[in-house]
Amino acid sequence: MRRSKFAEGRAEESRDPAGVIEEWMMGAFSASPLRASARAGEPAAPGLRMSAILARVVAWLIFLGGLGGAVLGIAGLRVEITVAGLILACTAGLVLLKLRADAHAG
Repeated sequence: MRRSKFAEGRAEESRDPAGVIEEWMMGAFSASPLRASARAGEPAAPGLRMSAILARVVAWLIFLGGLGGAVLGIAGLRVEITVAGLILACTAGLVLLKLRADAHAG
């Protein structure tokens, strides 16, 4: 069976390594596995949901602990404790925002 020139041209394009690099640079493989499975119509694995819940609970605990540490540092006039608590609270807050954005996007 003979292929048409169009089919031969498409076969040659698919073997082109520059095309693969361009797709990689353009973010073709930047989707997380959870998003990829959601797009394919497959249900997400229950282990992924449990890990997301666990991550959210841990982030909330660190956030509240950081705020508590900052309050105790202010009350005791300890600058180092206050700064450490605020750093923990801010970092955990950013993680919570990222988890929220991922939940709404997926």
